[in-house]
Amino acid sequence: MKKIIYLCFFFPFLYGQESPYKKFQTYMNEKDGRILNIHISQEQLGEHFNSNGILYYFENKEYVFDTYRERIAYKDGTITTINKATKQIIYDMDVANNLTVLDILSGKDDRVIVADPILEKDSFRIPFILSEWDIKGDIWTVPTTGKPKKIILNISVDEIITLKIITAEIASKNIIPQIDTIEYEIIDLRE
Repeated sequence: MKKIIYLCFFFPFLYGQESPYKKFQTYMNEKDGRILNIHISQEQLGEHFNSNGILYYFENKEYVFDTYRERIAYKDGTITTINKATKQIIYDMDVANNLTVLDILSGKDDRVIVADPILEKDSFRIPFILSEWDIKGDIWTVPTTGKPKKIILNISVDEIITLKIITAEIASKNIIPQIDTIEYEIIDLRE
């Protein structure tokens, strides 16, 4: 009986239905962008760090991650970090062969190797490997929409990052809150 259930479930995949990872990419690359309210948990060398933030994601070109203490923005190879506590803005360039959150979310880079998805309860778990860095991870998505529920990155034996997506909705570039940075120190590391 189990074999029949497995065959019925996987039959659509054999005949062209969009894979769970492609469905995830389609969901994330909504033309108007996405807003993800995220809880981040990082475990490193026995210590735990937690924070919450909002990710504004615009296709595979631009993102802004905003927390209470800082804002990190990526656009056209420039990384802008606004430290709200120290009132500093740091401009830096993306490093060649660097892997960004855009690469993981969009899958545009062949350094993200995706394994076969696994159906768990009410989610697909999509295992992946970031090949150059030997980092393993998993993305949990809603099977019908591709909406992300959780992403885990196993950086090393002593470091794990978990992103729990609390809410996800369609975005608009007009809704990113402005920060008054008139009094901020500017540090430009671009060369």
